[in-house]
Amino acid sequence: MSFKDRIVTPETLVNKQGVKILVYGAAGVGKTTLCATAPGKKLMIDMESGLLSVKDQKDIDVIQVKEAKEIIEICEALKNGELVYDTVCLDSVSEMSEILLNFEKARQKDIRAAYGNVQDTVTGVMRAYRDLHMNVVFVSKMERVAEPTASYEPKMVGSKLGQSITYFFDEVLALRVIEEQDDEGNIVRNRWLQTDVGQGYVAKDRSGKLDGFELPNLTDVLQKLGMNNTQETGGKDE
Repeated sequence: MSFKDRIVTPETLVNKQGVKILVYGAAGVGKTTLCATAPGKKLMIDMESGLLSVKDQKDIDVIQVKEAKEIIEICEALKNGELVYDTVCLDSVSEMSEILLNFEKARQKDIRAAYGNVQDTVTGVMRAYRDLHMNVVFVSKMERVAEPTASYEPKMVGSKLGQSITYFFDEVLALRVIEEQDDEGNIVRNRWLQTDVGQGYVAKDRSGKLDGFELPNLTDVLQKLGMNNTQETGGKDE
């Protein structure tokens, strides 16, 4: 096929590729529950054994993963159409980076070499999932970084990986619990997806279609991004 035959509109390409979102947040903020709000046929790749919050969900399939080779095998099965889903959720890529670090430690006699290699290994796996033709939600734990100023970012192994993975995505969302006053003056704790950098949180929305804070519902977020037809994703890569 000539490169000329691959010339399409941006909308056509995005609809085919799906949306890739990185969501990070503190423990207990509801990251796993958020995955259940994704549209279409959903697959959760569980690496944390923390499924109690979605125990009663009947419209989501789960694969529990503890080994590096399984992470790669699942990605291949999704790519070649052996597994067909509209949305895939990796819960969490923080734990995935630990699994891949253990894989590198088993391969390397020098622990320093394992830490040196794991960044390339993790980014390679994340790129493979990012390139799938379906919606993919990458869930991450959160850590507080003290230098140069106090801020919050995705938590990964190594000192720079958490910062570098944010460049892979058009949508980086911080899931937060924020105390607010209701109409009667009572303090209530509400969950929000922060879509823009601020208050020490890394976040971005390259589409420009999201409000600064969105309700934590991935179906609604994807609709705002213009992804209304899940049938256009989830197919075999061509």
